[in-house]
Amino acid sequence: MLPHLLLLLLFVLTIAHLVTLKICSVRLDHRTAPVFVSVWVLAGLAATAPVFADLWRDGFTFLQQHPLMLALAVGKGILLYVLLVVSQQLMQISLSSRHYVTPLAVGILSVTNALLGEQLAPGQWASALGLCALAAAFFFKGHLSDLDNRSRIHYALLVGLSVLLGSLDHALLSRGMNWCMLLGVSHVVLLLLSVILLRGQMMVWKSALFAAPAILAGLTYAATELVKFYQQVSINPVTTVVTVQASTKPVIMLLAAWVWKERTAREQLVWGVMALLVMLPLFF
Repeated sequence: MLPHLLLLLLFVLTIAHLVTLKICSVRLDHRTAPVFVSVWVLAGLAATAPVFADLWRDGFTFLQQHPLMLALAVGKGILLYVLLVVSQQLMQISLSSRHYVTPLAVGILSVTNALLGEQLAPGQWASALGLCALAAAFFFKGHLSDLDNRSRIHYALLVGLSVLLGSLDHALLSRGMNWCMLLGVSHVVLLLLSVILLRGQMMVWKSALFAAPAILAGLTYAATELVKFYQQVSINPVTTVVTVQASTKPVIMLLAAWVWKERTAREQLVWGVMALLVMLPLFF
């Protein structure tokens, strides 16, 4: 029962955190995102520290023995800052375009990993290349084609950042850094970078810490991360967890049409279902 409940919770949280980020992108300064994300993720890690005490101890030992891994985790925090700000800029204009960053990023990341030695079955190769083709079609025929050049540049930048972050996660986790320490280091860096870049910006800090949309977005983002990593380590297979999050795509695309009037519901549903169907072979 618990595994299924956690998967259902992850499904709901994934949708909630994307919707609340969309609301923040419309109502708040885009620079608030790194602040409320880092604050609430670190708060969640602090609250669950007694449960994951062994992970923290092992994580500190690992970093002492592998300083290069610490440098890569710091680099992830810096890239995450850029991704969050640019993501909010694109999401303000188009939720569906922001959500369609993932298919292209996953496709490119799969091909890149294969070129670096990871073995892909023929069906997985077809899925990876199909995702790239589908994203190209969305670029020219989907809601992204309605946007200006600046938004398209943001889309391309987010794809590149997502691939880099995915590569960093794979490199760090496959070499022994646990998810708890990776989240902690990257989000401490995210918060410190916000402190440095937002000195004197009291209105941004006030919105990030006390505005209702920011609180909701921060809570749902942190909850999503903790629920995702906790269950994929000890309860549910990683492929199942990733599949559940991918299955939110049709829902998000429909919401983009219904609530924010991005094309028609039928068209958005088609894009969402196609992305899900083409992506599934990569996970099995």
